Amino acid sequence: MTRLPLLVLIGGLLGCLPGKVGAGEPLPAASEVTRRMVERSQAAARGAQGPQYTCEKRSTLERMDTAGHSLSSEEKIYRVTLIAGLPFNRLVRIQGRELSTEELGREEEREERFRKRFITADAKELVARRQGLVTPELLGRYQFAVEKRMVLSNRSTLVLTFKPREGDLPCARVQDRVLNQIAGRLWIDEADADVAKVEANLVEPISLGWFGCLGSLSRCDISLDRQRMPDGVWANTRQALLIHCRKLATPMRFRATEVSDGFQKVALKE
Repeated sequence: MTRLPLLVLIGGLLGCLPGKVGAGEPLPAASEVTRRMVERSQAAARGAQGPQYTCEKRSTLERMDTAGHSLSSEEKIYRVTLIAGLPFNRLVRIQGRELSTEELGREEEREERFRKRFITADAKELVARRQGLVTPELLGRYQFAVEKRMVLSNRSTLVLTFKPREGDLPCARVQDRVLNQIAGRLWIDEADADVAKVEANLVEPISLGWFGCLGSLSRCDISLDRQRMPDGVWANTRQALLIHCRKLATPMRFRATEVSDGFQKVALKE
């Protein structure tokens, strides 16, 4: 019996392994990847249906000591619903207990303010809100490089490194100063041009106030994992933020984590 069919079969199976996806293709330019990212974000923001899924979000805030040990922890559960096509995080439980009458009242008021703002908002404001962070203005702060192509969740993904651009960057707000010192990696789904994963950190400490008299931010680690739904919608599944800072003379360390699951597709109105 000839071994050729077996070798062909083995070769075919190896060719189907995830690690072979796009292995022989040249890497695209970083500018092309970011252009597609912005186009994808803008198209999703202009879509009449907006986000299509609701979920449950578990949020944990930990206060830590200098050794990284947890001193206290608070867990909150939110039900993420849609208002005017935008996600609204409605608090439903704190530390495993149901909300009190007073807390329920505050949530009702917060939801009503959200509704008043966005039900009556003009189309331009809604599009800007739906577009989120993937904007030309934000991406323009950074230098990108395509590092490699890899497989993530059985999909071909481009890994991009990024760091702040040299020269003058917007710095009118405190958040501008933070964004101007963030560097890291992005995992971009090659077919959808959507963000699948983010890992980033602060590259230099930031002082607040005159010579840091009000405080400082010495560490900021950010991670984000996203999931592709069967119909192509991408959703955040896990977000984590580690902060080391000083407020006046008091050092503080926090870890905030959000995990979303139980995704349910919203029935679209005819």
